[in-house]
Amino acid sequence: MASGRVLGPEYDEQDIAALANEVLPKYLSFFASLAIDRVILSPQAAVATLGPCPSSVVDGIAERLPTAHFHDFEPSKSGVQAAVERTNSVPATVDVELLTALPIPRPDAAFTHVVVVHPIASPADRLLLLREIYRVLVPNGQLLLTMPLRGSYPEIADMLREFALKHDATALSEAIEIGLQARPTPETLSEELEAAGFTDVSVDLELLGVPFDTGRDFAQHALFRLIVGPDLAALISLPEHDMGIALDYAKLAVTNYWSEGQFDLTVNIGCVSARRP
Repeated sequence: MASGRVLGPEYDEQDIAALANEVLPKYLSFFASLAIDRVILSPQAAVATLGPCPSSVVDGIAERLPTAHFHDFEPSKSGVQAAVERTNSVPATVDVELLTALPIPRPDAAFTHVVVVHPIASPADRLLLLREIYRVLVPNGQLLLTMPLRGSYPEIADMLREFALKHDATALSEAIEIGLQARPTPETLSEELEAAGFTDVSVDLELLGVPFDTGRDFAQHALFRLIVGPDLAALISLPEHDMGIALDYAKLAVTNYWSEGQFDLTVNIGCVSARRP
């Protein structure tokens, strides 16, 4: 099995620092806490953590599963080093390694829990990821997945639509709409999980508003560059150059439209709990 990047971009050292210091407390921590709260207790747990900043959940899960053995899979080399430093103080065994593409380098039925926080992946790669997680879970093992669902980032979606309209770009407009609709709803995500073989599937939906003093503050924040932009690019099937131009327009438009007032990024967070039968 092979696929593209399914967890996050190839972040460099500065990106990793910005994720930890800026994006995690303002945004990713909400996704992480939802997953941590739903961890099913297990006396001999082996936990895999995945995502653009997967070690962020290790501390919280270790409190619930104090004897667990953790396997933290980072999507970049810089992330590996940062994760080793971040988890040094965790009172649990934590192995950290690089994972840029599937398959997960573990045998079948290797983990009691797999926790995925905000994967940045195309719809096709998300399906591959779900099947791969099913493979590495033990029978009755738990998948926990948190990610933005359909209707997330509507403010940015509107700016992308405006860009396509201004340039009379029908193909671009169609690509944007197809990509936005490819983001799952709670119902379609449940269907994906069940089709991959999971049972006891539940999808909780939480509304998150991420506040910024102005549109410029959001446009210049690491959240846009490291998470929101790459996430939209993974959904919308456009050449990298064209997507970059559209996202640059969205940043400028948000800066101008919310030049003096608070800007709130709207996110529909889906939190999945599912079991391998």
